[in-house]
Amino acid sequence: MRPIMLLIISSVIASAIVACVGINKTKQNIAIYDFGLHVPKESNQLITSKLLLETPIAAESLNHNKIRYRLNYQNPLRVFFYTESRWTATPAELISSKLSNMVNLTKTPMNCSLKLKVEAFDQVFHTTDTSDGIVQLNALIVERKSQKIISSLLVTESVMSLTPNVQGGTAALQQASENAVKKVINWGNMLADNNELCQ
Repeated sequence: MRPIMLLIISSVIASAIVACVGINKTKQNIAIYDFGLHVPKESNQLITSKLLLETPIAAESLNHNKIRYRLNYQNPLRVFFYTESRWTATPAELISSKLSNMVNLTKTPMNCSLKLKVEAFDQVFHTTDTSDGIVQLNALIVERKSQKIISSLLVTESVMSLTPNVQGGTAALQQASENAVKKVINWGNMLADNNELCQ
C-alpha cells in the first residue's frame, strides 16, 4: 500500500507544481497597454477648461481593465475580450489621466462643473482587416450649488486602427479618447459662456 500511496502523493505534488508554473506563465504572457507617456510639445498645448472637472465614471460593463472588441460584420451585439492583453486601468481611469494631461483649469472657474461618463470604449471590426477605436462620452454640465443639469451631450469619436489587432486597437482608442476630450471641453466652455447659471 505504501508504494501506491507514495505514487499518488507524488502525482498530486507534480500536478500542483505544473499548475503553478502554468499560472505564472500565463501571467507573464499578459501584454499591458496604457495611453503612453505624456511628453508635452509646443504643438500640443494644454486646453483650458472654464468648468471644474469631476472624476469620470463609466458604464457598469466597462468597470474593468479588459480590452474589448466587437465583430460588427459577424454579430454587432456580442462583446469579445483579448485574452492575453489588458489595460493598466479602467476606461474611466484612462480618461481621467487624459484629462489631467490635456486640460488646464482656469484660475477663476465658473459656477458649473463637467461630469463625464464613458459609455463605449471598444475596438470595432467592420471586416476581418478593418477596425476603428470608438470612444463614447456622455457629458453633463451641472450647476454646482443646486446640482441642476444645465445641458448634456453625447460625444462619439472614431479613429481607424492602423492594424487589425490589439496594438492597432489600443492606439486608435488612445487617439479617439483625446479627440473626445477636446470636443467635450470646447463644448463645455462655449455653453457655459452663454448660460447665466454658470456665470
